[in-house]
Amino acid sequence: MQPSDSNNEELALRRRKRCYHRVISGLEKGGDLRLITLTSSDEAPHDIQRSFRKLTMRLRRRQLCQDYLKVIEVKDDGREHIHMCFRGKFIEQAYLSEQWNEIHKSPIVDIRRVKKGYRNKRGVAGYLAKYMAKELFRRYSWSWGWVYKGFVKTWTAAKSMIYGYIRLGGHSWLWGDLLQLWRLHLRKNITPEIFLFMLQVGLMKLKQ
Repeated sequence: MQPSDSNNEELALRRRKRCYHRVISGLEKGGDLRLITLTSSDEAPHDIQRSFRKLTMRLRRRQLCQDYLKVIEVKDDGREHIHMCFRGKFIEQAYLSEQWNEIHKSPIVDIRRVKKGYRNKRGVAGYLAKYMAKELFRRYSWSWGWVYKGFVKTWTAAKSMIYGYIRLGGHSWLWGDLLQLWRLHLRKNITPEIFLFMLQVGLMKLKQ
């Protein structure tokens, strides 16, 4: 049986929300954040992943790039472009273009700083999630330091706690409280164990 259009739309929406959360969590962690677009030309090597690894190794040797999240966009003509958000130092566009052209035979790049403020972060997260949630959505990845190793598991555990409370008659507005606590957890570098403990204590108080 073929899935209905409504099921496909629901699946796409869940996928986009999941992707959005991956991006916004790293943005909430803070630091100097920048967006990069890396293009491909007719002369570009076939394996853009290999080219990307070479570029990030060079940037890290110069201590320009720390952590990142990237997504590969496949254009209608088959070319692959990389959209990347990274935490690190200022990189001159001329230098980035020179390096990418040497590695991937493609001089056209774009780099811009992510402005401070939650609204700007939401814009960046929506921009990247749009590409991440497409058909080839598995073509995205992040470094361990983008948030922290195992952050998806922590978020899933927190959601399960909220779902369980709501099923017992709790208030749906708790999702907003969860998001605020999650942002605090990331900004203040609170350990996952303490974050989940704080959430559990808060829910226990509401049950009393």
